[in-house]
Amino acid sequence: MSMATYIGFNFPVEIQDDYTENEVDINYFFSVKENRQIVQAKHFTTPYVYEIETKGEPIWQMHNENKVYSPHNYEKAKRTFHHVCDFLKKFLPKGDYCEIYICWIGEEGEEHEKKLALLLDQLSVDEVAIVEKCLMMVRN
Repeated sequence: MSMATYIGFNFPVEIQDDYTENEVDINYFFSVKENRQIVQAKHFTTPYVYEIETKGEPIWQMHNENKVYSPHNYEKAKRTFHHVCDFLKKFLPKGDYCEIYICWIGEEGEEHEKKLALLLDQLSVDEVAIVEKCLMMVRN
């Protein structure tokens, strides 16, 4: 089973099928159309749903348990989250937002367990804890 990091936008994104060296890519990696439709209907207000692929440790490993018991993985996940935030600062128009939802494939219809509202220009990454079934609204 795979963990998917879904992202929703208010605008369509052109999908690149080729491999890139980018720290963050937007594409369809693990999910099928039905998975994305469930996430859009159940969790998102944005109409366009994709997935995020990152080169580093998954951002869902940036939680307090890892901070205590696996600080190396926590720090790697935090670096990845910095890359995602940097990407979104450039990609999202000012004033716009995106939504991110993380879950195991097949669990898209379950209730989210955590909800965060984040402002990219006022974000203190050290105060953010991300787990599976976490729903985030990220505003630029």
